[in-house]
Amino acid sequence: MSFEGRLAEAVRGAVREAYGLELDGVHVERPNDPRHGDFATNVALANARTFRRNPRQVAEELAGRLRAPFVREVEVAGPGFINFRLAPEAVWEEIGAIVREGTGYGRVPPSGDPINVEFVSANPTGPLHVAHGRHAAYGDALARILEAAGRRVSREYYFNDGGNQIRLFGESVADRYARLYGRAWPVSDPDALYKGDYTEEIARDLSEAHGASLLEMEPEEALRIIGDFAARWCMEDIKRTLERARVGFDTYFNEKSLYESGAVQETIERLREAGCAYEKDGALWLASSRFGDDKDRVLVKSDGSYTYVAPDIAYHLDKWSRGFRRAINILGADHAGYGTRLRAGLVALGLPEDFLDVELVRLVKLLREGRQVKFSKRAGNIVTFDELLDEVGVDVARYFYVRSSHRNEMNFDLDLAIRQSEENPVYYVQYAHARICSIFRRAGEEAGEEVPPGELAPEERLLALELIDFPRVVRGAADRREVHPVPAHLETVATRFHQFYTVHRVLVEDGEVRARRLALCAATRNILAAGLGLLGVRAPERM
Repeated sequence: MSFEGRLAEAVRGAVREAYGLELDGVHVERPNDPRHGDFATNVALANARTFRRNPRQVAEELAGRLRAPFVREVEVAGPGFINFRLAPEAVWEEIGAIVREGTGYGRVPPSGDPINVEFVSANPTGPLHVAHGRHAAYGDALARILEAAGRRVSREYYFNDGGNQIRLFGESVADRYARLYGRAWPVSDPDALYKGDYTEEIARDLSEAHGASLLEMEPEEALRIIGDFAARWCMEDIKRTLERARVGFDTYFNEKSLYESGAVQETIERLREAGCAYEKDGALWLASSRFGDDKDRVLVKSDGSYTYVAPDIAYHLDKWSRGFRRAINILGADHAGYGTRLRAGLVALGLPEDFLDVELVRLVKLLREGRQVKFSKRAGNIVTFDELLDEVGVDVARYFYVRSSHRNEMNFDLDLAIRQSEENPVYYVQYAHARICSIFRRAGEEAGEEVPPGELAPEERLLALELIDFPRVVRGAADRREVHPVPAHLETVATRFHQFYTVHRVLVEDGEVRARRLALCAATRNILAAGLGLLGVRAPERM
């Protein structure tokens, strides 16, 4: 149990002993100012109506009755705050636990129903761009954080390689393909063709595979072959980029399979039978306003074609049928409102309201010398994820993407990203890890798993408390579906380590002091490596 949990339990015991009351919500936290102790609680103030006494008197009564041998000092401050300072032996014992457990410190064994995390899900009509990169970094890091917090997670990529967009994409490649042989392809809308040199890359590979034979076929038959080839080519390109970025998926789910299996039509019939679909103006509508949406939505258009709502409901019913009891969809900011209408369809068919969570990821702006970078040679009017990885590397890209909240737009500073100095946050954190590795190379020994007790210097205490706090940070990030608290914590750990290392020598003659400081270094190395691992970033031993 964490120190917060142990302190909360001790405070509840003091309340029980002093007043005969059972309190559930005892909040213990780290104070912003270390002068106010290692931990603090406002229990006397927050429950003033329950106690019906002056909060400071209550705080003093509880402080006198606290039974917590791991606490050295208890202080009542202000109108009724209780501040705690841990005993050094308790702190060193926990540092020893971090040394023993390594990067698994605080990790919770998996339990509960599996969670489906769907992210990126770009259709195969071109390379991934920098916005997809943010989705990939956030989604993969969130999945890792959820796993560390004890959830069972399955990563899923949903795509559609059929329909009008693939036809248009096929025409774009066909146009380039025909030009290779000095011919013209009959395109439906020249202005709507996909731009970018990647369509020419696909056309050249198509030519190598088929020669000019497709130009001798009926255009419709040839276009089907070209569209399939182009979609497969792009899907393989997407997978290569994701693998390069250290992002993997358990499942690639093709929307086309929902039509082929009859799942979409079956979903429509179920909605009809449930009385949640009706006809109006020649179209079929979902009565989504009955389930929290701001208006009803079209399921089947008057021309008989489906809107995206119908296959998306069918897809999420499929997730439920595969045993998932929570689905997290990571989408672009342009999908605001999507979760409400999709959830309405699922609730209409009996699924619980809390089955679906939608996280919207805001846009990315690439900046160089303070000016936005917008264009790419390969992809036309967007910058590809691969191009960004070429310039800044996987570690920097992944770290920068998740350093700020996914709910806010981000400015990706390319000049800072390539700077190898302490101004670059990923370099700063990685350097702390590498510096610790160099200490152990010089020491010629590893830290012992049992740490000898002793007093804590202020810099040692501040560093130790940040290390011990890591599991709480991870749990909180998982609960709030956030990633940015993890890099923020790592930067604090790196700062505390550098402060400690500036003031204190590690490899001293005194054996017990040396053992404690080596243990503190080893624990710091473990937390930095664990945290970087959750972000998909390497923890280098040399820099």
